[in-house]
Amino acid sequence: MSEGRRGRAGAIRGWLFGAAGPAEARTVAEALGFAEEAPGLQRLREAEPRQLARVELLHTAAQRAFERRTGEAVCRELEAAVRAGIRESATGPAGRAPGTGTDRLKAEADAASRRLASDAALAGGRGLNTGLAFGIVLSPVVLVLALLAGRFVPPLFGSAIGCPEELVLMDSLVCFAGGAMGAVFSVIIRLRDAYQLIQPVSGRSEAVDVPADPVQLARMMRQEGWYRVVVGWFLASSLFLLINGGILTLLTPPAAPGDMCGPAALSLAGHQALIKAWFFWGGVGFLAGLNERWAYGLVRRAGEPPRPADPPAA
Repeated sequence: MSEGRRGRAGAIRGWLFGAAGPAEARTVAEALGFAEEAPGLQRLREAEPRQLARVELLHTAAQRAFERRTGEAVCRELEAAVRAGIRESATGPAGRAPGTGTDRLKAEADAASRRLASDAALAGGRGLNTGLAFGIVLSPVVLVLALLAGRFVPPLFGSAIGCPEELVLMDSLVCFAGGAMGAVFSVIIRLRDAYQLIQPVSGRSEAVDVPADPVQLARMMRQEGWYRVVVGWFLASSLFLLINGGILTLLTPPAAPGDMCGPAALSLAGHQALIKAWFFWGGVGFLAGLNERWAYGLVRRAGEPPRPADPPAA
């Protein structure tokens, strides 16, 4: 029972965080059981110096693959190609010029590069999705803690929050949740292809033959995922403070909390106004998390002095 549980836990850990690579990667010669100065390997290195060096780099990168089966398959294919190249170099003519050997090394290296690029894209996409999911799960936890703090912290200081304060707190939390949803939706619609995560830096036209370490890429994208959700929280909360504080007057809430509080029970119109306020603040938070430029533009416009009128044309 315990072994099966550990096996399932290890499978889940590998799916989320990637396979644990070796502490020290093996070289192609070590994987084939050869010495680095083996005559056959030296002949192949003289015949195909560039391709063999490329194969060795890809072989090392494959041992750090995100998915274990992908790394093992790539290593096997590269080792088989090197073994075949050694045989062909042994039976080929002596003194062959470099680069005139078999094309199998190049074909297998190209295939390995493509598979490792797919593995890195998978790692980046899975890391980003994991980070976003963590942010989504964390959002209701933060909301519940904020509600509990608003309910139980004021009595500790001998005070209590009234009806208007409770409504303001609820509106702020609705806006907060909308910011998290907008941030997640923003990432989803912008990142349509996981290969965007491993594209070369702008200004570099050459393709990257050996992709970045997929485990590190997944870790970085996990941090980026929940960071995006946190940014949505703060943007939504900032807009809520600016609108309620009267600093930002471009958007007006449909109803003030004080208008919905009183000694009498809430009427039908009051319930409709409360629901409309929740939709309003949820929409403001969603747009803040969805479009950072929109939120930054509103904040910048709120903080700028009014522009002077343009001078009349001469």
